[in-house]
Amino acid sequence: MLHFRMDMPLYLIALYGSAMIIIVLLLRSFLRDRLPKFVFPLLWGVVLIRLLFPFSLSSPISATVPEWQQQQLSDSSSIYVSGLMEGTVTTDVSASEAVAYATESSDHLMVNWWTVLAVIYGLGGAATAGVMQYQKLQYSRKLKNSLLVEHNQSINTILRDMGMGHVLVFTNDQVASPLVCGILHPKIYLPASIDFRNHQLLRHILIHETMHIKRRDNWLKAVMLLALCLHWYNPLVWLMSKSLASDLEAACDAAVLRKTGADERKSYAASLLTMAITGSRPALLYSAFSKTEVERRIQNVLSYKKATAFALSVSILFVLASTVVFATGAQAPFSSYLSSYCSSDSSRWAVKAELARDISLGENARQRADIAILDVLRADTSHDPDIIVREVKSALAREFNVEKGAFRLGVYLFLTDDEVMEEYSREGITRGQDGFYVYNGEAVRTYEDEMLGSVQTREQGAVDIAVHRDRLGQITSVMVLKEGDAEFDRRTKEIQRNRYDTGSASNSPVVEQTTDVEEGTEQGFFR
Repeated sequence: MLHFRMDMPLYLIALYGSAMIIIVLLLRSFLRDRLPKFVFPLLWGVVLIRLLFPFSLSSPISATVPEWQQQQLSDSSSIYVSGLMEGTVTTDVSASEAVAYATESSDHLMVNWWTVLAVIYGLGGAATAGVMQYQKLQYSRKLKNSLLVEHNQSINTILRDMGMGHVLVFTNDQVASPLVCGILHPKIYLPASIDFRNHQLLRHILIHETMHIKRRDNWLKAVMLLALCLHWYNPLVWLMSKSLASDLEAACDAAVLRKTGADERKSYAASLLTMAITGSRPALLYSAFSKTEVERRIQNVLSYKKATAFALSVSILFVLASTVVFATGAQAPFSSYLSSYCSSDSSRWAVKAELARDISLGENARQRADIAILDVLRADTSHDPDIIVREVKSALAREFNVEKGAFRLGVYLFLTDDEVMEEYSREGITRGQDGFYVYNGEAVRTYEDEMLGSVQTREQGAVDIAVHRDRLGQITSVMVLKEGDAEFDRRTKEIQRNRYDTGSASNSPVVEQTTDVEEGTEQGFFR
C-alpha cells in the first residue's frame, strides 16, 4: 500500500537528495563502463525530481523516519479488558486525534536564528541565479551577431536526413565550438572558422547537436540549473551538475554511434578531437563539443559496442528498480501514533502500537487497532513478549491489509500493585508507612525497575536498589548499593551538591518521583 503526500520539508529534500547523489556517484564509478550510456542521465533525472519536488511516497521499502522527526501525540490513554467482564472494554482517552504539521517554538532567539538562516538561504539562491543569468547574457550577446545559414546544401541535406529540417543553423565568428542554444526553439550555432567543405566533419557535428535536441538535453540542463539555485549551498549538487553534463555528452556520443556505421568511429573520434576547446563556457548553459574529458570520450567512442537486447533489458530494469527505490525510499515526518496502551487480565504484558511508515489506514484506525491488540492479549497463554509481538503484528496486518513491517510495537510489563508487591516481597522489598520502599529493613533512597518502568527517589536512605528481570518479566536479581560503594558515594555527593546549589536546608522535604510505562505518566497506571 502506497501513501502519497506533497509536504516534505526542504531540509529532508536536501538530505534524501544528497544520499541519492552519493549512491548514483558510487554506481557511476563502478558501472559507468558496463552499462549503456543512457542509464545515468535517467538516474540523474530521478535525483532532480527528488531535489525539486516535496513529494513523499511511502511504501514497504521506505526508510524508517527517525523518532525525533516523527510527529508525536501527547497521549496517556489506556484500554483495559478485565477477564471477569469478557468482551467489555473500558477506555480512558485524554489525547487529541490531530497533530499540527509544524511545531511553533516559543524561544524567541531560535525564531530569530531561523529568520537569519532563511534570509541567508534566499540571498544565496538569488546570488547563484544572478551569476548564472549574467553568464548567459554575456554569451547571448555574442550570439546576437550570428548569421543564418540558409543555402548550404550539405547542411540542409544532413538535417533532413535526421528529420530535423526545421532546426535553424547559424554561424558566428565569436563561437569557438558548435553548440545548441534554446529550449522551446533550439538553434545550432557553428564557428565561422569551420571547414564547411569537410562534409564528414559537418555531418558529425550536426548529428551530434541534433541528437542533443532530440534527447531534450537542454531541458534537463535547465532543470539542473534550477536545482543549483535551490540547493546552492550543497557541494554534492554542484558535483552532480558536473557529472550530469559529462554523462549527457557520453550518452549523446553513444546515440550518434548507433546512427552511424562502425567504420565511422575513428573519424567521429577525430571530429571530437578537432572541435574540442578549452573555453570557459558553462557546460550547463549549452550543449556543445568540449575538451573536458575528451580523452575519455574518444576512448569510449573507439571501444563502443552496440548493447545487446539482454543488456538493454537489464539496464531498463536497473533504472526502473532504482527509480522505485529512490522514489519510495524517503518519507516526510508523520504521526506515528496508532493505538492506546492496551492490557488484559489474561497477559502480563501491555502493548502499544505505532506506525513505522506513513500510511493511511482508513476510518477508526485507532479503535480497530485497539480491538485487534486486545484480542491477542485475551488469547495469550504464553506470557512471552516475543510471541505477543508476532501475534499482534499479524493481527494488525490482517486488519489493515498491509505488511507487518508497517507497525512498530512497544511491549511493557503490566502488573497490579498487589502483583508487584508479591514479587518484591520475595526479594526482601517492602513498602514503608511513608510509601517508600524498604529493602531488608533499610530505607531505600533510589529504586528502579526498568522493565516495569518504575523509578522512586528521595534524598535520604541507606541503600540504592535496581530490580533486574529476564525477558519474560521474572525478577532475576536485585542490585544493591550501600555507603562505601563508589556509585552510591557518587550519587550522595551529587545530591549534596544539588542541595547546596539550590540553597535547601538539610531538613528539606522528601522528593519522590515515580514514573511508569511511558515517561511522564504518574503511578497508578498499573491495571
